[in-house]
Amino acid sequence: MARLVSATLSTRDTALIVSIETEEDASAPVQVTLVEHDDVAVNFFTSGTCSKVGSNWELVAPLETVDRRRIFQIVNILDAVGQEIQISEPLIFLEPETGSEWASGEPARSELAKTEAARKARYSITLEAGDAKTTDQIFSSVILTDGLLITSQLRVPGISVLKLTDSTLGSDGATVLNSVLGQLGFEAVISPDAWLTDMRRRRPAVVIHMPSIQAPSASAAATESRKIAHQLLDLLALNRGSRGRIIGGVIGTPVAATSRVQFAGSWIEGGEYRGNLIGEFISGEDPQALLSQWSAASRDPRLRLWLAIYSDALIDERWEYQLFRCFNLLEGVGKEKLPSNAPIIGADGNPKLLVDGQPYTTRHAQGKVFELIRLVASATSQAESNFAQGGADLWDEVGVWTAVRNSVAHRGSWSLPEGQTPGAKHAQIEESIKARGGGLDTCPRHSRRN
Repeated sequence: MARLVSATLSTRDTALIVSIETEEDASAPVQVTLVEHDDVAVNFFTSGTCSKVGSNWELVAPLETVDRRRIFQIVNILDAVGQEIQISEPLIFLEPETGSEWASGEPARSELAKTEAARKARYSITLEAGDAKTTDQIFSSVILTDGLLITSQLRVPGISVLKLTDSTLGSDGATVLNSVLGQLGFEAVISPDAWLTDMRRRRPAVVIHMPSIQAPSASAAATESRKIAHQLLDLLALNRGSRGRIIGGVIGTPVAATSRVQFAGSWIEGGEYRGNLIGEFISGEDPQALLSQWSAASRDPRLRLWLAIYSDALIDERWEYQLFRCFNLLEGVGKEKLPSNAPIIGADGNPKLLVDGQPYTTRHAQGKVFELIRLVASATSQAESNFAQGGADLWDEVGVWTAVRNSVAHRGSWSLPEGQTPGAKHAQIEESIKARGGGLDTCPRHSRRN
């Protein structure tokens, strides 16, 4: 086995030269892997096969010009037969300000320590619930998520996403199914090991760790961590092509001067069952009605699309996103069922008018949804007030929906940007929502470094 004698880095024009000297001559090219350290992450830089130059092995890699002094580390060297050459101490190199030779030893280690400290400061922040005070307690959150595959740890300030390679999530499915298969005439059962292997492949799991959240209570910390986790999962869905699903989580309180966290509670994501509690025909279990609905949906792809959009809205825990989804669904249905520019006439027989005095029509979002609900009310012989919370005026009710929908569409949330004072209209709508029994999280989230 070849033994490492020395390793050096140098710059030649726009190329990085890695030179490796071994104690024994190798009969095949040496493999070398380098990473780069910065204040964001440790990043793969290059890996390649060296060529013999004199008594040394050299790897030549392209090196772009940047506005900082780079720190490289040789993390892996393989000998002629593919065995790892032992590296007795970290091979750290600091890009020179002038000249071609990269510094190693203490200057490089010292600069690496500064970089690692800056990296730690970047990510080690305390997340704050919107109503948190500086005197409030610090909590820690761990959230279990499936449907997301990652191959390495991912981090953003205050949050880490960690992969679970040996997850047993969903393993009970085989047990539950096996308990009923015999009753339904099946002569064989599922292999629990095969089921678990397939679950790990099809439903990869991760945990989202937020080690420091300041909040007035464990419940508030859990709510904040869930909100942040959903925001991160939305972003990761863009990058990974799959949207993770939160299963549940745990809240704890870090014990001062230790690495331990005291358990403070847990939750199962999705809230409690919110559908019908009553059975039989009056709550959607009427066989004739169900068969009719199924037949209609089977014939019409638009109905299947609308049902899918509605069911997706039901499982979204973010109230303004849920409203946004439902409002867009009503707009889509209204576009199909209503004339394109019909005027909106109020219950008093007068047209509904815009601020500029022009009439509302079904071309406008509020007018379209209002007129669609009126159509449904008429077709089902119901009062319009039945479709408004607490018997409120339907036009005003749809106006509140429209304002929230527009806010989500234009700025991504009902909450105002940090530091922005709510205007009279915003405050009025919030009061209307609260009067209708709605809950609001109107405070923006802040972050504070440890």
